[in-house]
Amino acid sequence: MPVELEDAKRTAIAMQLAEMKAVQNLLILTEQRLMNEVNDDSVHQQLQNMLEQDQKNLGVLDTVMIQYGVQAELKDAVKQNLERTRSLIEGSKLTPSEKLLQHELLKHRQTMAGLIIHKAAQIVGADVEVAIAPLHTINFENRAHQEQLKGSLEILGVLELTGQEPDQGVQARTEDAITAFTGVVGSVVTRTDDEMSIRDVLLMDHSKTDILFAEVLGNNDPQKIREYFGQLYQDVKVHGLAEEQVLYPALSPYYDQMQEIVDQTDHVIELLNKMKSFNPANPNFKAQVEQLRLAVRGHIDQEERDIFPRIKDNLSSEQQKTLATDFKAAKSNLQEQQQEQKTFSPPQPSVSPSNSSYQAKSWLIFMNNTIPWKLVFQTKAVINWIEAVILLVGDRWIREALNTEPLVNTEYSQLVYGLVFIIGIGYWWVSQDITKNDAIIKLGIYAQFSVFTVLAYHTLFGNLHPFYLVSGVIDLTFGILFVLYLYLRNHAEENIQTKEI
Repeated sequence: MPVELEDAKRTAIAMQLAEMKAVQNLLILTEQRLMNEVNDDSVHQQLQNMLEQDQKNLGVLDTVMIQYGVQAELKDAVKQNLERTRSLIEGSKLTPSEKLLQHELLKHRQTMAGLIIHKAAQIVGADVEVAIAPLHTINFENRAHQEQLKGSLEILGVLELTGQEPDQGVQARTEDAITAFTGVVGSVVTRTDDEMSIRDVLLMDHSKTDILFAEVLGNNDPQKIREYFGQLYQDVKVHGLAEEQVLYPALSPYYDQMQEIVDQTDHVIELLNKMKSFNPANPNFKAQVEQLRLAVRGHIDQEERDIFPRIKDNLSSEQQKTLATDFKAAKSNLQEQQQEQKTFSPPQPSVSPSNSSYQAKSWLIFMNNTIPWKLVFQTKAVINWIEAVILLVGDRWIREALNTEPLVNTEYSQLVYGLVFIIGIGYWWVSQDITKNDAIIKLGIYAQFSVFTVLAYHTLFGNLHPFYLVSGVIDLTFGILFVLYLYLRNHAEENIQTKEI
């Protein structure tokens, strides 16, 4: 039988994660509302700190859900329950302390949901534990928040009942509890979403993939193999397609072997498609999985060895974070598309895994890597220097050989040839770092098209020997190449520049 894409246990965890996200949004709303209603300065500051942490943790939760790789919808009963709580928080029937109590209950609910997911992950598989690892950040912070809220509830409750401040020892007890939790958190908390770069996200995917391969190859239970390989299929395919949509176009200007990486990804996706209808109980199935593992591991090794240094050297930390956000968004969209599929269907040979948008991006990557751009600029610099020197020194003899009239005002031609030499220096500067000096490239484009136009005009009307048009054709060729380079590079970088613009 074909491998099942849906696994009940993994889907149940996905539903719990979806519920956590809904609760997290409600927690943020509650904190915002309470800050407008609470007059006590210490409680207000406490809520402000919680709000900032919960907004950050919403990003962490999004990362967990994308890394987990399975999506699910909220149950109707859960939606109704959360909507009732939202109505109470937004309404006027409850006092601030009663609303804070509802908030504390939500925190307790969120804490227990996170702990249950953590325990369930230990049963379902090591890959799930890796995917939900950042959830520890939310779990421990929510435990700390619960202790803080106990002290705040006492403060607001006593104020509402008596109109007087409670014993200040309440806040001190709260701080002691937080300190105790901080000691635990310090050893286990993972990096937050705000600090996560594209390399961090890719490494998380790579680690999860290694674990899934180990689980498939080390297991003899056909049902378990189905579950692990179903997740492996989804994760690897989504990861590869997201890289082709986001990562490779952004990094292609900085890596001249990107086409090899693209080919590796396409090969892995091809292997996955061939395995769609394979029966995991077949003795040859694991041999096919091992072949897939070797292809994936070779790709990962080259990516971490060659691509990661390019990311570090050429992208700022903000660009790396933006690229991570774009990559996760692409994965999320692809996961939504896969959610509609319940089982693997037979391969469709006529269907390409690439849509027209991807094909266009692949063409851009191909062009960027088949043309050695640094050498293009260096070549044009040398051509400029050779042309300038030859024409400065030997233009009179060239005209005699071509049987054309000598120039009347040689000083003007000498100025032009001197300018050609200087522009050649500009092209050499560009070749030292082709991601900079765009102004020189654009100036060169205008100059080269202008030279060709002038030479073509005078050649056409017989004012100039066709020999001189050769120089114009060379300039036209390089002018087109420069335009192509700027277009390809700007198109490849648009994903990481959107937020900066």
